[in-house]
Parts: sequence; C-alpha cells; structure tokens
Amino acid sequence: MTTLGYELLRRGHRVTVFGFLDAQVKTLASGLEFHPLAKDEIPLGSIAEGLAQLGKMSGLAAFRYTINAIAQGADMILKEAPTAIKNSGVEALLVDQASPEGGTVAEFLDIPFITLCNALVLNRDIYVPPFCTFWPYNPTWKGRLRNQLGYRLLTVVGKPIREVMAKYRQKWNLPLYSHPNDAYSKLAQLSQQPAEFEFPRTNLPPYFHFTGPFHNPASRKPVPFPFELLNGKPLIYASMGTK
Repeated sequence: MTTLGYELLRRGHRVTVFGFLDAQVKTLASGLEFHPLAKDEIPLGSIAEGLAQLGKMSGLAAFRYTINAIAQGADMILKEAPTAIKNSGVEALLVDQASPEGGTVAEFLDIPFITLCNALVLNRDIYVPPFCTFWPYNPTWKGRLRNQLGYRLLTVVGKPIREVMAKYRQKWNLPLYSHPNDAYSKLAQLSQQPAEFEFPRTNLPPYFHFTGPFHNPASRKPVPFPFELLNGKPLIYASMGTK
C-alpha cells in the first residue's frame, strides 16, 4: 500500500493513510501522511501484542480470535473513519480487501473506492477452495461440494464481522450485502499476486486485474544486507507469509 501511495504522491496526488498507530512509523518513512484512528482503544503496540497472542493459538481458536479482532477493528473504523476522511478532504479510497468495512465508509461518504488484494484473493468462487484451507484445486462436483461446505463454515465463523457491517449499513440507510463479494469495489479490484499463481477462476469481474507485486525501494526504509557473506554457494529464501 505504501508503494502504491508513494507512486500516487510522485504523480502529484495527496496521499493519507488512515489506520491504527502501529502503522504510523512505516507510513511516515514512505513519505505519506498518516491519520491515526482509535488511538485510545488501540494504542501503540496493541497490534504486536495481538499477533503475539495469536501466535500461541492454532486451528479454529486462532481463526475465531482473528475474526473477532477484525470485527472489533472494523467497528472502530466505521465509528471514526467517516468524519476523519471527510475532514481531510479525501476524494477516493484505496481499501485493503481484508478490511471490507472500507467500502461501506466510501459508500456512506459517496466517494469512489478501489479494492486492493494485498494477500491472497478473497473473492469467493465455488470452484476455488476457501483461502484459509490447504485444499487442492478440484473442479469436480465433489470438489465444488467440499468448497461450498467450507464457505458455509467460513460464513458461520465470520458472523461477528457481518453483524458489525450490517449495524452501520442499516444505520446509514445502505442496502445490506447479499454476498461477501458485494463488499468489494465495482470500479476496480487489484491483486498484487501474479495471475499464474492463482487457481483457475470463473467469476472474477471484468474490472479485476492481476498487476503483480508493488515494490519500490524508495518507499521503504533501507534494510542492511551482509553482501560480504556471499560466497557463490546456493542461497535458500524462506518466507513466513505475506508479512
């Protein structure tokens, strides 16, 4: 997000990141403006503490913990973001797909928004296994039935998020979502994942685009690397995930 924001800034736009305090340091280091939300409810260090607690869990307990954390964060954003965004004169929003409440804020303020898939593509497709499973691609009826059951379970577990969204959409006289995919932009949806890394999909909208990863060293704090240790032997790169 900071890489994209940096490019927009370079093209003459004003870019402000609205988020919790833990994101402030990296945002400012990238040259973007930062507006904190829920400073009292989520003080500096809260995200790190929450991730440390999550690291002690596994399975369904960890998933429920994550869902509840997202729901609580969404409630705070829906409560504070509209006023902050309006007062800042924002004309369009870039919304992380993992923060579906951002689209509701944009609708309430009547401004356009674009969905960014910074992790795996979350769009639901009966032919594609739920993002949180390890299931292989299986387009047969058995595979589709398995996926459908997985999505139903995901819907049940994700109830806290839906309830928060529904509360504010009713309050703001916005139509309730009939499907999880409704929360994403109808203008553009961008995925930093190469198309070749994704399962075959049948129902992505025409305004969905696989762009490849956003990287620009100028938008990130330099990280030292011990180049003097390179000796020509094979290197192994290990990634712990999207972080």
